[in-house]
Amino acid sequence: METSPTDPRHFVKNAADISDAFCSGRYMRVSIEKVLINVPITGNTGNGTKDRTFTLVRVLYSNLWNHRITTDEHEARLIDSEGIQHSAETDTYIYTEDATVRLSKKRSISCRFGSPDATVEGRAKARGWLFFAPLPPGIYPHRLVFTFNTFEAGYTSGWVQDHETLEVVFTFQFRKLLPEITGFATLEIEK
Repeated sequence: METSPTDPRHFVKNAADISDAFCSGRYMRVSIEKVLINVPITGNTGNGTKDRTFTLVRVLYSNLWNHRITTDEHEARLIDSEGIQHSAETDTYIYTEDATVRLSKKRSISCRFGSPDATVEGRAKARGWLFFAPLPPGIYPHRLVFTFNTFEAGYTSGWVQDHETLEVVFTFQFRKLLPEITGFATLEIEK
């Protein structure tokens, strides 16, 4: 990991492929496990359904510290290939548990896109999906930026004791986004 010359709390990792898409800091490590671009999801509101399209990112948060750390979704950003910044969306509950993904006009599958736990205990991990806005055709994720605050040992709020920013930069070219087999899958790269 490289640190920024102007901010030693900003860690940057260039990812040559999706298996290389992780970044470690002093307190946390973020691994990008999957990126699904422009996934049409139908959520159940209890009074009917609601359709939306999202770019989804499955992350694995690994707490490297001995004390709990929060994973505030507001602190996750996706910067696309045009330089436009997108904040993770937080009002997505109806799309997380009993959602339906439309593969075609005639075919849908049930999916669970659970969010990562809001708090990761010391030396523990949490996996889940982050929801971002859909991207225009020909525009792809370029960077993912995460900021974590640490508080007094054992606390997840109060006076911020320290912070760090972890950034994953995709240095590869996007080739194919919607494989024929499943209708959507992890992003693939050009070799």
